[in-house]
Amino acid sequence: MTLQTEIIAHRGYCAVAPENTLAAVERALEAGADAVEWDMHVASCGTPVLIHDASLGRTTSGFGPVRRRSLSQLQALDAGSWFDPAFADERIPSFAEALDRVKGRVGRVYAEVKGYRELEDLDRMARIARDADMAYDTVFISMDWGIVERIAGQDPTVGIGYIVEERSRWEEALERATPQPRAILDVDYRILLAEPDLVAQARGRGIDVAVWTVDDPADAQTLRTHGVTRITTNQVTRLLEWRDG
Repeated sequence: MTLQTEIIAHRGYCAVAPENTLAAVERALEAGADAVEWDMHVASCGTPVLIHDASLGRTTSGFGPVRRRSLSQLQALDAGSWFDPAFADERIPSFAEALDRVKGRVGRVYAEVKGYRELEDLDRMARIARDADMAYDTVFISMDWGIVERIAGQDPTVGIGYIVEERSRWEEALERATPQPRAILDVDYRILLAEPDLVAQARGRGIDVAVWTVDDPADAQTLRTHGVTRITTNQVTRLLEWRDG
C-alpha cells in the first residue's frame, strides 16, 4: 500500500506571499496544501505570534526584539511591504488568529516554536490550541526538544516534532521520540538523501518522518520512495502537481 504524501506549506505559501502572514496561509489553502507550517515567537505579554526571526527588522517595518513589543505594538507594524507593496496591509497574526483562519480547512498545522520568554508561554500555546479545538490537529515542532516535551506534558493530545537539523542529533531525537505517542521526526531532507536507511529506522518504531524544505520534485520522489510521508515545501503548487500527477 502506498501511503499518502502530505504536502506542507512552509511559512504559509511564502513563495507567493509574505511569510508567516494570513495572506501566505490563505494562499496555501487556496492552492490545496494538506497542511500549513509557521514559526512562532511571543510578544512581551506572552501572546504567541507568527514570525520567524527573533528581531523585527527583516520582515516588518519595526526593529528590535519581538519579545519586547506588546501584541498591539506588533500588530501596528507592516509585515507585508518587504515582500511586495501589494501586501502593505498585512500584519503579524497571533497564534489564535491563525488557528481560527485554518480551522476546518486544513488537515494539520505545524507550529515551529522559535522562541519564548518563560515556560508559561509554552503552556499558553498548548492552551490556545486546545481552546481552538485544534490540539489534535496541531504539531508543535522545535529544534529545542525540551520545548515540545513541555507542551506535550501540558496536553498529550497535541502532536510534537523533533527537528533534526544535523546528522549528529539523529540518534538522540529517535530515542526521545520513541516513547512519545504523538511524536514525529522533522528532518533536513539532505540528511535523508545522504542516508535514506534512517527513515526505516524511524518507521520501524512507528514514527513518521517529515522533511524540510523540499522544492524539487525529484528529491521529493526519492524521499517518498524511502518512506517519507510528510514533505514541507516553499513551492506548494509544484509539489502538489508532482504528488497528484
